[in-house]
Amino acid sequence: MDFTYSDDQQAIAALAKQIFRDKVSNGQAAPDLWATLAEAGLLGVALDEHSGGAGFGLLGAGLVLKEMGAVLAPLPLLPATVAALAQAEGGDTAGASRLASGAGYSVACADSGLTLEDAAQSDGASDGASDGAKVVVSGELVSVPFAGDADALIAIAGEHLVQIPLDQHEIQRDAQLTTNHLPAARITLQRASARVLGGGDACTRLRQRLQALTAMLQLGVVEEALARTAAFTVERQQFGQPLARFQAVSQRAADGYIDIEALRATAESALWRLQTGQDATLEAATALWWAAEAGHRVGHTAQHLHGGIGADIDYPIHRYFLWAKQLEFSQGGAVHTAAAMGEQLALHSAIGGRK
Repeated sequence: MDFTYSDDQQAIAALAKQIFRDKVSNGQAAPDLWATLAEAGLLGVALDEHSGGAGFGLLGAGLVLKEMGAVLAPLPLLPATVAALAQAEGGDTAGASRLASGAGYSVACADSGLTLEDAAQSDGASDGASDGAKVVVSGELVSVPFAGDADALIAIAGEHLVQIPLDQHEIQRDAQLTTNHLPAARITLQRASARVLGGGDACTRLRQRLQALTAMLQLGVVEEALARTAAFTVERQQFGQPLARFQAVSQRAADGYIDIEALRATAESALWRLQTGQDATLEAATALWWAAEAGHRVGHTAQHLHGGIGADIDYPIHRYFLWAKQLEFSQGGAVHTAAAMGEQLALHSAIGGRK
């Protein structure tokens, strides 16, 4: 296992950093940011060339998302990337290429709020539907990020991964606003048309990709939050010396650094396994657990060490706190994730390295 990034991967990270830093200020993105990312090949960085992408896989996507998190860019890149990968693998390369070109995007959601109906639309497919089969789905998804402007929804219905065009009369989208002030939607479906992209393995890949890439996005958020906090405590004076010289302050910051490095290691490990086609059941869940724990602890640390100004909603560190908290619970939270890992270890002893 080698976590050293190649020269090309480092170039991708550097390009993403430059664009995001140039085009995003105080959480506000320039109107042409999406088009700039598409022109630079960063929207489809994870997709292969057949789908209009750059072919850097999940590791490339993780590097871009980390830089996006560092500036709190309000973009649908995380759910859109996972959706596009599922579309490409399910045979819809045209849908995947819309993300790469910047023309549009679909969003992925791992919530199990949908049911695959027994009756199908035109070809008689049922719950045992094969890939590409047309089916109908019903149910509700409580909060799907960036679904308001999405072309389609990639979601789990029963044991199948399905693609659902969102411009149907059978679908209702109710606008929502998340903790970090990003758009989401409650989606209600009443026998909506869908196409099967895959079975249980496709569902598993979607969940694990969302977990690992959420961890990389959180890494960018908390790493930048701690860096800003370190700079603040060096400059801020109390009792004639910088705050950073106080032992309690430096110890709190050091704990945050340890949390961030644990998040980095587990997120990169999960992405590496997924990129090389290996099972990442525990690795992706571990990365998500650290995303929740680091998001909670570092988010609070950054705000507390800023003192009173940390509670000022007009001050930048407050936005990092909100993003860290939103990502902490976006895929279920630490307790839920730990319980799921325990269940997997109990059911499948081999994945824990036990004999």
